[in-house]
Amino acid sequence: MGVNYQCTFNLVDCIHALGLEERGRVQQVVTNEVLRLSGDYVPFASGDLLASGHIENGTDIVWDTPYARYMWNGIVYEDPDLHCAGFKTENGWRSRKGVQKVPTDRSLQYQNGNLRGAHWVERMMQNGGREEIEKAAREAVRK
Repeated sequence: MGVNYQCTFNLVDCIHALGLEERGRVQQVVTNEVLRLSGDYVPFASGDLLASGHIENGTDIVWDTPYARYMWNGIVYEDPDLHCAGFKTENGWRSRKGVQKVPTDRSLQYQNGNLRGAHWVERMMQNGGREEIEKAAREAVRK
């Protein structure tokens, strides 16, 4: 006696039902967790960089300040002629207009907590963030 069985499994429907599609429910949870967990690692002086962190296109995390890239890299850039990063004015620190700064071998010094510094997402992930994000993703799949 033979048994006939036909499986009609649709992988695309399964991925969609679990929220695993690109920019789907799980990816959105992961993105929100990365942004949230990175907060203690983002360089913080006035709070502008931290406050600028947001999500674009549903899954892209952006810190949007003119100096975000410099903070991310953690390297002092300086005026190639004056050999300084900037100069103090009564309105704060300034640089010469139109001058392309060049990288130095000096590292930026960060303040307001020993977690804050360059490559903040990578360091957050290495410091237990990966496990927290994986846990949130597993919970999102279950919903």
